[in-house]
Amino acid sequence: MAPKAWIMTHQRELLRFPASGFSARPMAEDIYEWQEMLLGPTSSPYEGGIFFISIRFPPEYPFRPPTVSWKAPILHPNIDKPHVFHLLLITATWRVGTTVKELLQALHDMLLHPKVEEEDNYLADVARMCVLEPERFKKEARLMTEAHGMS
Repeated sequence: MAPKAWIMTHQRELLRFPASGFSARPMAEDIYEWQEMLLGPTSSPYEGGIFFISIRFPPEYPFRPPTVSWKAPILHPNIDKPHVFHLLLITATWRVGTTVKELLQALHDMLLHPKVEEEDNYLADVARMCVLEPERFKKEARLMTEAHGMS
């Protein structure tokens, strides 16, 4: 199946079975460029925030993962604007059968459960804060969410 057919299949799945907490759609006429709107999860420092994410599917999709980039600043050890660290986004660990809905759900879940191991993050100082100073992390993440994710 051609990349465009895979992407259109994922789009139909999202339309038929919408998810709670996020939505995504192609931008204009380019099926390879999507925008996701992700709602900050309840009981997280991101609660109430609305985050926009760009998803770019490569010509080799689904054999290579899409590129995901965060549009607004966010305090999270796995997000270094615009880059996102997630195992689903790394070519070596990407699974061909991963759907867009599964990827979006994983990004949503990442806000609740940051990866803080040394090899699993972009921002070591933020990962250390998550582990050693969780209240400070929550406070600073909340302030950044209020400044950039609630306008």
